[in-house]
Amino acid sequence: MFKSATVLLLIFACAAQGAGFAFAADRSRAASYLVKFKDGQSAGILANLGFDITRRFGFSDTSEFSGIYTFSSTLSLKDLRSDLQDKYEYLQEQGQAKAADLTVSAIPNDPGFTVNPLDIDKQWGLVKAGFDKAWEKTTGSKDVVVAVIDTGIDATHEDLQKINFVKGYNLLTRQEINSNTNSDDNGHGTLIAGVLGATVNNGVGVAGTNWDISIMPLKALDAQGKGEAAAVSEAIVWAADHGASIINLSLGGIGFGHDTVLANAISYAFNKGVIIVSAAGNDVAAVGKSLDIEPVYPICDDNNSNMIIGVAATDQNDLKASFSNFGKNCIDVSAPGKRILSTINYDPLTKHPAPNSYAYASGTSLAVPFVAGQAALLKSLYPLATNTQIRDRIISTADPIDNLNLSQCEGNSCRGMLGSGRINVEKSLQSIIVAPDIHEGDLVKAEDTGAYFRILGGQKRMVSPFVFNQKFLGASFKISNSAALNVFPEGPYEMPLDGTLVKLDSNPTVYYTANGMKFPVTYQVFVQRGLNFKDVNTVSFPEFNSWTTGNLLSPAEGTLVKTARNKTVYWVVDGSLHPITYNFYVERGLNIFPIMVMPDNDIASFSKGEAYIR
Repeated sequence: MFKSATVLLLIFACAAQGAGFAFAADRSRAASYLVKFKDGQSAGILANLGFDITRRFGFSDTSEFSGIYTFSSTLSLKDLRSDLQDKYEYLQEQGQAKAADLTVSAIPNDPGFTVNPLDIDKQWGLVKAGFDKAWEKTTGSKDVVVAVIDTGIDATHEDLQKINFVKGYNLLTRQEINSNTNSDDNGHGTLIAGVLGATVNNGVGVAGTNWDISIMPLKALDAQGKGEAAAVSEAIVWAADHGASIINLSLGGIGFGHDTVLANAISYAFNKGVIIVSAAGNDVAAVGKSLDIEPVYPICDDNNSNMIIGVAATDQNDLKASFSNFGKNCIDVSAPGKRILSTINYDPLTKHPAPNSYAYASGTSLAVPFVAGQAALLKSLYPLATNTQIRDRIISTADPIDNLNLSQCEGNSCRGMLGSGRINVEKSLQSIIVAPDIHEGDLVKAEDTGAYFRILGGQKRMVSPFVFNQKFLGASFKISNSAALNVFPEGPYEMPLDGTLVKLDSNPTVYYTANGMKFPVTYQVFVQRGLNFKDVNTVSFPEFNSWTTGNLLSPAEGTLVKTARNKTVYWVVDGSLHPITYNFYVERGLNIFPIMVMPDNDIASFSKGEAYIR
């Protein structure tokens, strides 16, 4: 039975219709700022100046996410820049995520699925977008993980209990979200989850875009639907690092421009092969606004590389929903987003929990999970397809709707302003997606970064410039991109040729490479083997650290060694020390060779072989 009602989430209270979130500065208290310190600087600077540190960006040790903190202050941005002088890489005011108000009315109490794309009292959007026909090819897969960055999700809802919820994270409490628990104290995230994966054919409630799907709840917004851009950024990184195939961002930014941390997080996830889908936003109730004139983030924060599939909202007649933003630069496709029936877990009027409820919702927030759901079906059918291949397939198979929207964009034609059209899921599944033609042993250049990789043991191994010049200069290679290469798990860096001497710039110890490992070399062995310091190559720490370290490099093949305090003599054969008996020593004529005396610790560190008796 449906227990709730029509939900209209407003960007500005009582001003704009649509399910959306807005990043906007809150001036009723001390402003929140985000700073990234330069190397060598620390958060102690903030403490010394009396600022209250509210968050440290976590989850990733990569350089673009290190040294990032948020803090509150009543000072202006200009004054803060003066106080912190040249100790930071960037300093910016934090965007705030703000949820919307809700209005309610009576809704039907019968199951919501319909085959009529004009039946706005039921789930018209599924049929309009072609999900019903797509299900004849695939109904999804639990191997596909969609991260929903939102207010949390009520996984105990009667129509969501059969979803495979994987471990998520609450960015507000810094705690993991266990599967099948309720992390949503607002309702918005539960609405999104219902569109994505509400249980199909259970005779209850509504149907999701995917019958089989895994959902990762990431709570970055609080009970009022408010949150910080930094929390959203962290959630994106967390999702990328914990196996998400797709990220659903049913939120948008108003009141601040390009956000460096958010852009870096988006780039990080995209380059790990994640498909990112984000809302156009709902900024002016009557007509929406042009994102070409006033960009909204994160949808427009894709580093000029179309890393985000931007989604506008349409109604049952393929007209732009009045509240939906539009534009040529940030919108890729449109999807159903008006009067969408889905699951909810709280009463919008009383603000009290309302378990196992359902509601209508309108907004670009609701259009996003239709596209994320389409991406999930494509990923289930073509698991080796890259994020760029799936993005391009979604865009290229949309049904054109420009001719239907001749005056919906602020009274003007929407030609080119609603992406390539309204998504057509059935059409997107009609032809196969061929996975990148990359095979074991291939040398591949990622055209987007210029980096080289070698595919070995089913892994991608980065090739440093030094190793490239040593091993592959003049060799043929294939051209791909970082996203395509992400179908291969990351392995260690490609090793130099056997017999190469390497070291770190910060450490004098020299290592000898052989058999896919690096072996530390003592000065005594270095001299005994006739090695030359001119041949030592300095390599980067990530490259060096990725290689397996072996025992100490043994003396040259055939060398006799012993310690000063022990009479046992060892013979070096195949890189190992083999103890020998006196008879073996005499019978083999080894007594004519000098015995190399070495420290006890060195002898103990060498690889040992079987004893030679005769």
